[in-house]
Amino acid sequence: MALSEAQKQFYWENGFLAVEDLIPQAQVIAMRNRIEELCDNWDSEAAKRVGVQQESQSGNPITKQSSQTVRKFSNLTQYEKTFRQHALNPALVDAVADLIGTPLSLYADQALLKPPLYGSEKPPHQDNAYFGVSPADSVITCWCALDDATLENGCMHYIPGSHKLGLVEHEKIENTPHLVPPEFQKDKAVAAPVRAGGCVFHHALSLHMSPPNQTKLWRRAFVCHYVRSDAQMKRDAASLLQVRRS
Repeated sequence: MALSEAQKQFYWENGFLAVEDLIPQAQVIAMRNRIEELCDNWDSEAAKRVGVQQESQSGNPITKQSSQTVRKFSNLTQYEKTFRQHALNPALVDAVADLIGTPLSLYADQALLKPPLYGSEKPPHQDNAYFGVSPADSVITCWCALDDATLENGCMHYIPGSHKLGLVEHEKIENTPHLVPPEFQKDKAVAAPVRAGGCVFHHALSLHMSPPNQTKLWRRAFVCHYVRSDAQMKRDAASLLQVRRS
């Protein structure tokens, strides 16, 4: 799907862009169903192959890990046809190409889940603190809602224009994989709720976070990180899934 000039301008001014109804509901349901299967069998080899992670018991009333406490899967496109098809979806790739150009590759992917009541906050951060891609304009995240993402269940929040700050200082939270800036003004964050099938695109330097899920419903998302194939990156560009040559 080609983006309008107004949408592209909004992205470059604010560092993020929400687009409703980008992914067909049939594809959304297929991804959601497969995530449910993986959660139901969270200790299976199939789930372990895609890096199943559980919510931490710290700060959560979790007595034991279960299908209702799964928070993340990684590298699904490598093993799961349904998610690979999503990453190659022409409408999605068209929008990415409109924002960062071509050639394009898939840098990474992950399913980010907030289980009912247990889904924890994702601390504020910039993606490029992890990725280290140069130039930062050449990498973009596409966050696709598989359930309606609302204020109550933990939709994405952004600091508008923060991508213009460059890479800010990040500190590691002890005993976690999280890197966070020492100062983050939550009162300046803007919510980006979207319906299931909607996508939020954000710049690799946009400061963003998501609050906890306070509802009895899941908040699931499938996230693709795309990169210009000619960018400088930590990963071997030749090993990445190429999604568009030109």
